[in-house]
Amino acid sequence: MSTLPLTYRDYFTPQDLEGFSPQISRLVYGLEYVRANTLFAVQGLTTAQLDTQVLPGGNTTGMLLAHFAGTESGYQQLTFQGNEHGFERPENLLGAAGRAEFQGQSLEFYLSRLAEVREQTPAGLRERDDDWLAHTFRPWDWTFDISPHWCWFHVAEDELRHQGQIAILRKELERREQA
Repeated sequence: MSTLPLTYRDYFTPQDLEGFSPQISRLVYGLEYVRANTLFAVQGLTTAQLDTQVLPGGNTTGMLLAHFAGTESGYQQLTFQGNEHGFERPENLLGAAGRAEFQGQSLEFYLSRLAEVREQTPAGLRERDDDWLAHTFRPWDWTFDISPHWCWFHVAEDELRHQGQIAILRKELERREQA
């Protein structure tokens, strides 16, 4: 049985986590692995690099980091509290609206926000079990049901997908700096 925080080697052999049900343990491993890779991907970025918009209409790395925190916070509110309005924050706006909100912030600002939000996720998941993870509900005005498992998988999937954008943005920034 493992405990939080996990080491990088722990991610390769998921097992039960102390205080978590088996399926939630595996979910936590996934969330933590994705976050570890995000933190590695943005290591050492300056405020100017975080604010640089590489493509017209595209997101900045800072905006994407804010979005990760907003997405996770929104799903905390939806799955832990039943609050369907947790996504009405600037962090959830991508594109021009989101970029306007998140300019001039240091990497430490974004990392602090990510850590603050992430601290609440294991705490909320620790209070639930595998039956909760599988139950279904119908949020907003959707015409189909979803489960907390899908919601938390989506948190990881969204961050992982945007990690690809961050890698591309970073490579382009480095290319520009060397030119």
